[in-house]
Amino acid sequence: MLCLSTGFWAFGYSFMYASKTVEQAIYWARIGYLGVIFIPVSLFHFTIAFLCVKRSIIIMSLLYGIAFLWIIITRTNLFINGMYTYYWGYYPHVSPLYVLWVLFYGGVFVRTVQVLYYAYIDKPGYKSQANKQQIRYVLLAFFIATFSCVDYLQNFNIVVYPFGYIIAFICIPIIAYAITKTRLMDISVIISRALAELLTFSFFGAIYLGIVWFYRTYVSTQIDIPFIIISLLCGTLVGRLHHEVRLFLQTSSDKLFLRGRYDYYKELSDASNKVGQTLSLHDILKVLYDTFHDVVEISNPKVYLPDNFSNMENVSNNYVPYSKETFEPEAGGLAIPNESQLVKELIAKREPQFEAKEAKAALVIPCMLENRLIAMFVLGRKLSEDPYTDEDIRLLTVLANQVAVALDHTRSYEKIKADLESAEKELERSQRLASIGTLVAGVTHEIRNPMTVIRGRVETLFNAERDEAYKKDAQRAILENADRIERIIQSMLGLARDRANRKVVDVNLSEVLERTFEFFPFDGTKLHKEVGSVPAFKGDVDSLREVFVNLMQNAIEAMAHGGTLTVRTYTEEGHAVVEIADTGKGVPPEIREKIFDPFFSSRHEGVGLGLSIAYRIVREHGGDMKFSSEVGKGTTFKITF
Repeated sequence: MLCLSTGFWAFGYSFMYASKTVEQAIYWARIGYLGVIFIPVSLFHFTIAFLCVKRSIIIMSLLYGIAFLWIIITRTNLFINGMYTYYWGYYPHVSPLYVLWVLFYGGVFVRTVQVLYYAYIDKPGYKSQANKQQIRYVLLAFFIATFSCVDYLQNFNIVVYPFGYIIAFICIPIIAYAITKTRLMDISVIISRALAELLTFSFFGAIYLGIVWFYRTYVSTQIDIPFIIISLLCGTLVGRLHHEVRLFLQTSSDKLFLRGRYDYYKELSDASNKVGQTLSLHDILKVLYDTFHDVVEISNPKVYLPDNFSNMENVSNNYVPYSKETFEPEAGGLAIPNESQLVKELIAKREPQFEAKEAKAALVIPCMLENRLIAMFVLGRKLSEDPYTDEDIRLLTVLANQVAVALDHTRSYEKIKADLESAEKELERSQRLASIGTLVAGVTHEIRNPMTVIRGRVETLFNAERDEAYKKDAQRAILENADRIERIIQSMLGLARDRANRKVVDVNLSEVLERTFEFFPFDGTKLHKEVGSVPAFKGDVDSLREVFVNLMQNAIEAMAHGGTLTVRTYTEEGHAVVEIADTGKGVPPEIREKIFDPFFSSRHEGVGLGLSIAYRIVREHGGDMKFSSEVGKGTTFKITF
């Protein structure tokens, strides 16, 4: 309807521009307006059908009724009452009533774009079966088509060359490209449906013409009561059988002309092999949705799994649909209880169920393993509107059996994998706690030195009268060594702390680094920042700030006589990268393999836990930390998330 309306517009206006007289121009203008009048209505109707959103029959009927009313008005002088004459041809001179038409057109168009946009952003009540890429194509086509309004400027005494209808035609190839690129529609269905309709019309038309010829030749040449009764019977017969005959002819033509690409055994073998080669739920679902979409050509297919499919310890009470985009349970999707009649019948009969009202589906295929319903294929009607053939049922049933085995293995694999990950985390936590006992000797040694200084200072402080300078020096020494003990304790707590309970959020590295800079005065050190936008990732901000504080503190201390601290961020192969570089003394080759070891420090006053903790935090975030160093020139740490 949309393409036909646009075509009528272009057809009528092309002849109007080339008309020789005003009368001819008015005639062709009214032909063009047969298309123009229906463009906004068909645009809205196309959008509703394309998105498969809830439509109101009353609203659609009202819009078409208004359009037919405007068609009647365009036949009179109330709409077109003359012609402008320009150097390029004629253009309609409209009456004041034309303003109402513009308001109607604009209102319907704005509402159409609004519905598209709401579907694109998944606004409640506008959830669409079309994907976002398809919606983007249609929005682009409609956006370009809005520039066709340039033609209407003639009605306001603004003379421009009327190329608006040419612009409108640009939306046609865009939507055509979307058809082939994103399967906005199935062209083969359109071809086969049109061919089947033509053959059906010809078939019944030939029968009726044969009856009319026989009656007029051998019975009567008059249109009498028997002729009328026969005609009514023929009309009733056509009404009863047209759909069945059309489906038969369409299915037959599909098998002859279009279904050669549907190699049943090849597609079955390919799909079964792909399902059997993976233990990934994501990959299995992708193979299934590709098969439903490309091979059997099904509308709105869904794969239903138990709601606790990946968590075998919890009992599942429902079967829920998994999304074909994210391969995760659909939020708000229709759940089918275990105690439903549909589930009971699938388990008892172990065969496909047609017209399943509980699942709102044309066909449900069970994936059975022994007496367990592992999953369900909940399928809509075929895109061709054909009934499911025996060949389709065989393909889907064999595939379901293969999928049941694969999914059962996948669930077992996921359970083992989850248990292994849990065991690894528990082992890591145990090792982290056990390391405290292993490192007690090191901690004792680290604390004994400052404690000896504190004890010695306190013991000698009151042995004799001391001047203020001695007291201040003793105070300074005691506080410095007490601070060192505090740092050792905090470092040990950081090493042993269980990070699983920390707050995980979307990390903006730029913000974390900027906040980290505030901890340092940078006296004598020049800070060079190249901090930009990088991909966000999940992590604990406080832990990451601890990493950067440790690295920057080490860098500043390595530049005791001044230097440049360079902090830069960038993206590398989709990963966020932070580099912290100094121009200090560098790391000697003989100790480079030890710098991440606990309690290893090249500084006498160092605790030796900063880099060890930083490295652990980065690894816990799924990242990696490396460094490069050149003695006398500096060190660069590279952290990749």
